[in-house]
Amino acid sequence: MARRPILIMLLGVAVGLTAGCGGPTRYSGYEAEIGQSEFRRSVEFEIGGAFYEDPPACAVVMPFIGTGRDDPRAPFVEESLARQLSAHLERVIGPRARDHWVRDLAVDLANQRDRKILAKASECGFLLESAPWGDGAVYVAFWTQERVGIEVRMVRARDQAVVWKARHVATRSEGGVPLSPLSAIYNIVIASDFRADGDVPLSLVDDATRRIAQTLPDTRHFGARTVRGTR
Repeated sequence: MARRPILIMLLGVAVGLTAGCGGPTRYSGYEAEIGQSEFRRSVEFEIGGAFYEDPPACAVVMPFIGTGRDDPRAPFVEESLARQLSAHLERVIGPRARDHWVRDLAVDLANQRDRKILAKASECGFLLESAPWGDGAVYVAFWTQERVGIEVRMVRARDQAVVWKARHVATRSEGGVPLSPLSAIYNIVIASDFRADGDVPLSLVDDATRRIAQTLPDTRHFGARTVRGTR
């Protein structure tokens, strides 16, 4: 009886190794519930009717809503989102330019009125908000899976209408099911090294933002050259 939990854990890892480490990314609409398969590679997105009524030409990347004011992921997520969105919009105001505007205007981005002031002054009528989404990393000694989950939404500054939203958990795994004492030692070592590699989460940030941005229609060919969303 004592072996049953171990066998169940090994079976779960085996499923993860076969289902989560390969295969194409699946793009779909938002599910009714946030819960998702632990190992499914999917990007969920939704485009609101306001998107086509008022196609966004410019967006301000807002501060990442992480675990706290000093979340170490924040600058990487914001820069990565700005970089990926630039392939879909005529203009993107990234975190550095945004902070410059915030200082010059003396505005508080937590205040809706100040957000409108920023949008009007910068002539950029849409705001891109982002936050963590999904579960954290999984570590079971001989196998580890690093996860970076991000949810974004683009809102129109003047009325907070959501024009687009998307979410995705990017994953990468190392290690495997131990089939012998030697393989167990080997997998423990490589899984530990993988978990200690600080570059892996940063790489996964780019994976997540790239896949998320692919769901945003390219508005550069819409023929809209005027500032939108600031009225």
